[in-house]
Parts: sequence; C-alpha cells; structure tokens
Amino acid sequence: MTRDALIAALIAGVWAVAIVMLNWGSWKIDLSAIYYAARSFGEGLPALVYDAGPRPFLTDPPVEWINWAQGEGFSAPQFTPYLYPPLWAAALAPAATSVGAQVFFDISLVLNAAATVWMVWLAWRLMRPIQIGPVGWALLSFALMIATAPGYMAFWFGQPQVIVSAFILASFVALVEKRDILAGGFLALAAMAKISPVLLALIFIMEKRWTALASFAVFMAVLFLASIGTAGWALHPELVAKLAAIEAQILISPLNVSLEQAFYYARYMLTGEGDLTVRPHMVPETAWIAWLTRGFLIAATAALWWGTRNLALRLRLWTRLMGLVLITLLANPLGWVHYLILPLILLPGLIEVLPRRVAILGIALIALPLSLPVFIYFGDTRGIGLLPVLLNTGATLVMLGFVVLAARREANP
Repeated sequence: MTRDALIAALIAGVWAVAIVMLNWGSWKIDLSAIYYAARSFGEGLPALVYDAGPRPFLTDPPVEWINWAQGEGFSAPQFTPYLYPPLWAAALAPAATSVGAQVFFDISLVLNAAATVWMVWLAWRLMRPIQIGPVGWALLSFALMIATAPGYMAFWFGQPQVIVSAFILASFVALVEKRDILAGGFLALAAMAKISPVLLALIFIMEKRWTALASFAVFMAVLFLASIGTAGWALHPELVAKLAAIEAQILISPLNVSLEQAFYYARYMLTGEGDLTVRPHMVPETAWIAWLTRGFLIAATAALWWGTRNLALRLRLWTRLMGLVLITLLANPLGWVHYLILPLILLPGLIEVLPRRVAILGIALIALPLSLPVFIYFGDTRGIGLLPVLLNTGATLVMLGFVVLAARREANP
C-alpha cells in the first residue's frame, strides 16, 4: 500500500468513527419501518407490514409498533411506512425478533458507514482519476458525506438508500470491468430494495451489454420468487397498491427534490391555488404535472443517451450513471434529498472531466445549498417553505447541469 493510499484509508477510518459516534444510540426513523415490519412478520402479524389505511404515505403507525417501541424505552417514537418488497420483512424477521430496535439501528449504522467507505473506493475505481490523487479524493468525498445535509441525514435517519447506492455503484464498476453477470446481480439487489433502480437497467441497453441485462432479469426473477417463497403472495399486491396510491399524489416536504413539488409550487406562486400551510403532507397530483414530469423523464433520458454515446467508456458510464440517477430522482414522487448520496459520492469526478477551476466552482455551487448549516437554518420551512425547495431542487438541477457540461466538453474537446 502506498503512502497516499494509507492516508486515504486513515481519512476513511476517521470519518467512519466520527459518523458512527455522532449517530450511535439514537432512534432511526427510516429504519423503524424495516425493523417493525420485520418484527410484525416474525410475530405472525403480516397485516401490519403495509398497514393498510386511508393515507398511502404519511400514515399513523400501527398501535402494536408504538407499544413495542415504548416497551423498549422510546417515549415518543416516530415511524415511516414500510415501502419495500415483502422479501426483506421476511428475511429480517429472525433478527427483528431476536434483538431490540436500538441494537438493530446501531448495527445498521455501522453497515451504512462501511458501505459508504466502499462507495468512495468504488467511485475511485470507476473513474481511475489522474487529475486528483487518492488523498484529495478521500478528503473531498468524506467532507461531502459529513458536511452536507444529504450525506449526514442518511445516517441520522438510518437510510437503507446508503446500501442500495453501494449496490448500484458496485454494479457499474463491475460493468466497466467487463464483469457483466456480476453487474446485473448487484443492480437486481438494489432494485429489489428500492424499486426506482430498475430504470438504471436502461444503461445496460444504452451500452448494448445484453449479458448484464439478462443477468439483471434473471436475478430479479430469482429474488421475486424468493420473496413469494418467504413472504407469501398476499403482501405483494398490497405493496403495488400502496406505490400506485403514492404515484397519484405529490409530497409537499422541504426534504423532497421532486419536480412534481416544484411544479406544484410554481402553480401556487402563479395562481394561488394549492395548500402549502402544512408540511409534510400529500396532495392529489394534477394531470399536467404528471405528464410534464413524465415528459421530463423520457426526454432527459433520451438526451442523456444521445449526448454521451461517443464518450470514452469510463467517462460514459460515470456520466450516464450520475445523470440517470439525478433524472430519476427529479421524476420520483418521493425524491428525498438524502437520495443524493450517490451523486455526491460521484461528484469528485468533476475534477477529472472539467478544468479544475470550473470543477471546484461546480462542487461549491452544489455543496453550499446542500450544506448542513444551510439546511439547519433554512430547513424549517418558513412561510410557505419555498426556500428549501429552491435550494434542494435547485442544487439537484445544477448538479445535472454540470454533468451535461462535462459530457459536452468531452464530446467536443
């Protein structure tokens, strides 16, 4: 191991210890859904997993979940609904019925920290940069993970998106290294945890990597059959119905970067129509917002394919992965700001593909509005909560803009 690699490993270790210490022993609202859904399944109460009720997302938790949490000493626990495939509730049921919630949360925190260190290394392998060394790469990557709201909140909330992002990045590192079967398998794991990574298989099609696409399809089929085999069939239609209900609504939240919310705010500013008095809440999605968002998804994806088709392999995969993750996030009805963790991990790649001053300016323009101090000060949704939407959605669009700039520069040197 070289001296620079050793220093980079030390930086990773210091960051990992710090992020674990800062978040150890605390309630993890996003992990609460996974733990208590798994416990419900393990206790023979599968009806509680998706908690059917009148509201698809901002639901009241089952009384049993509240009682279990309070029985462990959590006085005022807050929960999120379980929106993952039944497979994971069934697979994690033995763990959830064997250990308490806090032990589960703390183990997951350590796994998330390890997955992030792995991601930083994977991003380095994907780019193989020569304009920035391993020490600079590590410093910048881990600074983004602790100083930005998306980076820090992923650990504060206990977001499974960290591990999902690691699987996604591992998939495309495998793809660039010509290990197509492994690439398909990693992406299938990500897609069976969060549904939206399915769209990233479009990159396999763009790249004409049919073995990777076939591997993805086979692994998805195997995991789906495993889900039916372990959890039964009945829970699967419940998940589909819940996701369909969410798709038909718009989430109004300072943590949402979705264009649906941005368009809703635009309508409010122009016409005064809408309800922004309570946040977070969900409102019915109007047809023009739905079609405009879908149109953006289709047009932006097509433009990404066309604009990157002549780039070198590593830059092409970096651009397509980062671009499509940002495009799908902007089109996602639940486009949480902490889902930016993967684009932020990939962000140091700008230094490799743009002039240094332009890259540093771009990173600053993205990191500043997403920084933790800015979020803490402006994230309380003063007034109608327009400023957090401008900052978070704006930073996401700026990031996408710099990806486009990098692609255009490399395509027309």
